[in-house]
Amino acid sequence: MRLGLLVVLIATLAVAQERQVGQGLNFYSREKEAAFGAQLAQEVRQRTTSLDSVVVRDFVEQIGRKLTAQLPDAGISYTFTVIADDVNGSTHEPISLPGGYIFVPASLILTSQNEAECAGMLAHSIAHVAARHGTRQATRAEAAGVPLVFTGGWVGNGGAVPLGFLSFQRAFEAEADAVAVQMTWSAGYDPWALVRYIGRVQPESTKPNAFSPLRSRESRIASMEKAIQELSLKSYLSSDEFPRIQGEVRRLTPNQVRRTPSLLHPNED
Repeated sequence: MRLGLLVVLIATLAVAQERQVGQGLNFYSREKEAAFGAQLAQEVRQRTTSLDSVVVRDFVEQIGRKLTAQLPDAGISYTFTVIADDVNGSTHEPISLPGGYIFVPASLILTSQNEAECAGMLAHSIAHVAARHGTRQATRAEAAGVPLVFTGGWVGNGGAVPLGFLSFQRAFEAEADAVAVQMTWSAGYDPWALVRYIGRVQPESTKPNAFSPLRSRESRIASMEKAIQELSLKSYLSSDEFPRIQGEVRRLTPNQVRRTPSLLHPNED
């Protein structure tokens, strides 16, 4: 079967199935997904430097527990590790791997202006795991016979991703944003904080939309604003602890945060 026809077939199956978070074409069982994620997580640990701070680790885990508690129980045990490496470009998005392995870069904590912004980006990464985006994209790669490499929680091959795959990646980003908005709101965090963070740190793409794996900043903001406006008003969590956590991170990373090019999203501008 020609690649173009196969991509169309996969798209048709996916549209029919992807009605709820985590559903869709997937060759990976939960057990296989967990094993795959554990293998990838070990590789990430070997290529990054974890931050040696119980205070920072506990703080991030506390946020993570609040967020994951808002998700349906899918048998995923989330693990949060703070790393010194600066990954995933200007947005400093955590590395999200199948099976619940989340690697949070110190740069995200330092770039966030408050706990809610950090929580919003963490929720976005958790949403990628909950929706099984990694193995769903890997499934499409296997079905199409395309040799893709897992990088930073995404499947890519350094820039030659088929156009059909790019559209799926953009759809996954949209789904992760939508789930993150609902997750943060349910956990008591201000969902507008994620909008502010993206608006401040994500540069506008120079690529035509059809050739970019990432949603444009304006598109992301517009979609999240619409979703937030449909939520009821409520009081949000406020904490004075975040500046102290940032101070601890700065103390542990006195030099410029080390960038790890091999872990960056291969297609980010």
